[in-house]
Amino acid sequence: MTEPDQLIYGLFKFGRRMHLESLRNEGLLYMRWLAEFAKLESDSTRGDDFEGTTEIIQPRRIKKLAVDGGAAGIHALNPSSLKGPLRFARGETGLCNVYCMFAATTLADGESISRQNFQFGDSFVEVTEIDVFLDRAVDAATRVGLGHFESRLVEYFDPDEYSGEVGRFRKRSTFAYQSEFRIAVEPGTVAPRLLSLGSLLDITSEVLPISEVNEYLDLKVRAAEPVGAPSH
Repeated sequence: MTEPDQLIYGLFKFGRRMHLESLRNEGLLYMRWLAEFAKLESDSTRGDDFEGTTEIIQPRRIKKLAVDGGAAGIHALNPSSLKGPLRFARGETGLCNVYCMFAATTLADGESISRQNFQFGDSFVEVTEIDVFLDRAVDAATRVGLGHFESRLVEYFDPDEYSGEVGRFRKRSTFAYQSEFRIAVEPGTVAPRLLSLGSLLDITSEVLPISEVNEYLDLKVRAAEPVGAPSH
């Protein structure tokens, strides 16, 4: 499993140029309802039916399993017959709005950022002052009366081996290439929440073609001193 306190060499947002220009000029964060991602079956990049899951338990960790069939009575099942882990979801797990970014936590020769991320859009922007960005996000959330703000790296787990808490900041290793840094706010709204931070021109790079992101990282970030993973 990945560690939540890994160093961050750069924080990026991928997307369409027009949306990233809005991010720079207005500090506009488009925050989706977390539970919505579980319903995006046709979008293999953003969709994840594990989103909103509170906990998973592998079949081999289950000694006994029974299903209440109502009038038909209790039916015992063999845990080994399960095709995957049992998933449990408390409603509150998915009841928040989230904003997702890419955190460069490793540097590799050639391509530190997987080309699979190019599916998110045609452009990228880097947040060059992470702590300042998060402070402004906290202030914006407070102004509109949001009572909960949390931000940190997403951890990734092997869905065939891991048993335990999932929650809002753990995802299957299938999505590890996204190296996600996530902001979550409450109370959640089914409709997207738009959080305005004000101009971010002073703490972001220009909007650049996503095809150049690895070259950009090599040239500008590799030589920089990494910062610790921030959290609020």
